[in-house]
Amino acid sequence: MAKKNLLFLTIIPIWGGATKNLLELIKRLDKNIFNSFLVLPDDRGVIYTEAIKRGIQVKLMDMPFIHLSRNPFKLFFFVFKIIQVNIRFFSLIKKLDIDMVICNTIQDSLFVCIPSKILKRKLVIYIKGILDKRWKKIFRSRICDLFADKVVAVSKRVRDDIVKYMKNQKKAMVIYEGIDVDYFRNNAANSDIYNTGQRCFRIINIGNIAELKGQKLLIRALLEKEFENIDFKVFFIGEANFERDLAYKREMEELIGGSSLEGKVVFTGFRKNVGDYIKYSDLLVHCPVLEEGFGLVIIEAFSMEKVVVATRVGGIPEIIENGLNGFLSDTDHKDLANKIMYVYNNQDGLGQIKSNGLSTVKEKFTLDKQIRKTQEVYCKLLEV
Repeated sequence: MAKKNLLFLTIIPIWGGATKNLLELIKRLDKNIFNSFLVLPDDRGVIYTEAIKRGIQVKLMDMPFIHLSRNPFKLFFFVFKIIQVNIRFFSLIKKLDIDMVICNTIQDSLFVCIPSKILKRKLVIYIKGILDKRWKKIFRSRICDLFADKVVAVSKRVRDDIVKYMKNQKKAMVIYEGIDVDYFRNNAANSDIYNTGQRCFRIINIGNIAELKGQKLLIRALLEKEFENIDFKVFFIGEANFERDLAYKREMEELIGGSSLEGKVVFTGFRKNVGDYIKYSDLLVHCPVLEEGFGLVIIEAFSMEKVVVATRVGGIPEIIENGLNGFLSDTDHKDLANKIMYVYNNQDGLGQIKSNGLSTVKEKFTLDKQIRKTQEVYCKLLEV
């Protein structure tokens, strides 16, 4: 039986949970059945390097970011660019004899939906986020209805967001992202990466610094009076990647400056080895204030048997059962402060919570389970 050629693409230039999971998925697909290619916008940065390290075949294609504008000249140029990229993908799909195209986001689909349709290739669109505006939801659903053979959501909450405006809701399904628990645990550093001298209570927040991720909410929580006399440090592990995010980071720094948090907050910048930081931390706080599709960092912390406090948004309640394997907070800084303080005051009595978190990952969120379900979908679509 001839192998089926798969073409994956992503314009996301940022190393994070979604891109890391994508590379692991491509790497671990059955090579007796599938021959995979990955299209990236350039060869700069961690994603390209990590793809090559995993032995993934990479093709480069200049794919523009989608920026909505009321300027007719900018809008015309953008539409022209989209058409141009579609033509290039038409040639690439034919040249590589691609059987199925897999888009990591709905934005990626704009570059390949037309050539995939014309060439009668299967198209799978992954949806990993929840949109804020009705018109965006409708537009996304129309793309999925018209072009996708299968729509894969990373959580039930994301699927609900998609199908609300879809005519053919049967196209949409849920496959949770997963991790290789043993690999993640065994490849963390054997010595304390923080190197902060005297031991204190360590709180970590992992994710690109952006309003969506809610880092300011965590700062406001830790500015509550009950934290003034506690020996702790909070580590923000991630980078501000765009101008609006840099402005958001400056707002964070203004909140910290001259407050009780001065000297207690560390911005580490981008770190690829997040497992090292999780291993030697006491608490992960994941506090998006807007909708969050899933939250891969939560299951990474669970796999290390760490306590997690997270906001009750998006797909997060599908991972955390409040009080059983972690703690859920409202998007309110006082409630978040109360949850963090509870963990601090009960550090020695949360062993069962930690154990339940690890069990949750092993039962529901393993990479093997994700890959098995993914391959079933691909094989069914390609009639393998």
